[in-house]
This record gives sequence, C-alpha cells and structure tokens, in this order.
Amino acid sequence: MKLELITDKFQLEYKEDLIENTLLWENHCHAHFEMIAVLDGSVNVTIEGIEYRLRRGEAIAIPPLCYHAITASKKGEYKRITALFDFDSIPSVLWERFEKKSILIHTLSHYITDELKKICFSKEQEFYIPLAHSFMTEILYSLANSEQATPQSEINDLLRDVLSYIDSHLCERISLDELASHVSRSKSSICHIFEEKMKISPKQYILQKKLALATQMIRSGTPPTSVAIKLGYDNYGNF
Repeated sequence: MKLELITDKFQLEYKEDLIENTLLWENHCHAHFEMIAVLDGSVNVTIEGIEYRLRRGEAIAIPPLCYHAITASKKGEYKRITALFDFDSIPSVLWERFEKKSILIHTLSHYITDELKKICFSKEQEFYIPLAHSFMTEILYSLANSEQATPQSEINDLLRDVLSYIDSHLCERISLDELASHVSRSKSSICHIFEEKMKISPKQYILQKKLALATQMIRSGTPPTSVAIKLGYDNYGNF
C-alpha cells in the first residue's frame, strides 16, 4: 500500500510492504533533501558506498546529491514514511548541519508517527498540509541535534577515491578511462566495485549525479542552456 501527500515544497509518502526476501527498494540520487522514517521492520541504507542500519522507530536524513540504496534487512512487514524537501522549505538554520553530508539518525516519538499516518490516510489531506510540514520540520530539528550515525560498514578505499574524483569533476566530462587512470586500476576493477557496492555502473552513477545537480541548478533559477554548459555538455540537445 502506498499513500502520498504532495505540495510544491515537499512530498510525504506512507508505504507498507510485506517482504518475502531481501528487496532493493530504491537506488538513486536526487536534488531533494530526503528523510526516511521506519515505523515497522528495519532496513539497510547504503549512502555513497557506506551502509547504515535503520531500525523501527528511527529516522535518517540524506542530504541532496548523495547516491543511496535501500534494502530490507529481513523478511516481514515494513511500514515507512519518506519525505522529500526542496531547499527553500527547510529553515536555513538547519543547513549548517546537513550541508556537510553528515548522516544523522534519530529515534522518533510515537505521537508524531501516529499523527503523520492519520494525515496520510485522511480524506482531507490538503487541510492538514501545514500540520504535516510542521511535524516533518520538527523531525528535522531533532535530526540536526543528533549524533553522527554509526556505519555498519566502512567504505572501500578504491571506491572512496573514485567517488571523491567524481564529486570534484562532476561539472566536467568524466570517462571510465579517466577514473581508471586516476586510481591506477583497471576499468574492469572499477566497474566491479561499483556493481558490488553501489548496485549501479560508473556511467549511470555519474549520469544520476549530473541530473540531480542539474535539477538543483534549474530550480535555483539557472537557465537550462547554461546548466548544460556548466555540466560539460557540448550542446543543449545532448543535455
């Protein structure tokens, strides 16, 4: 079951799944700030190659442009709330914590999660939009005051070097040959580590990051033609 509450500033989604086996739910990168709250079950969230465990009653904050994948950690029923925020819908005071790409986890109050579920199931969702946004903002403030989350796994050194290079050259053309040369490894070894740790090819990873950055730039007012040039495209048609 899936229920959505969408406005021009944020998107709130309530979802229930019965998991028969470990399932990849999401594998993407976007321009939004994302928050995931698990109401039942537990999931593994892999963010830029580092895995975190999110248990029942916990929420995690994922900054924009961070590539992430979500998998179920065991069989059973899963209920979760996911929220996507535009930049201008989040108070600026919060960005100092989140813009450093800190991964923060916070335990939610039962009151807030119960009220959010009621809003998602309500037949008068539009009436409750301000209240839903207020609840989500309260969770964000709580997350901002939380400690850095403890990862379940460390990032592979090779993958760290490759991801760092991509982030530093995202506005340029990046080829597999360049990545291999930068880390002094074969192209096949880079492809293998991406498939294993990121569940995606290097080419698709770069493309998703560029698209997320392009979305962010266009929403901030940069003309699409200028965005295409800044991201290393020869012409707007190719972009």
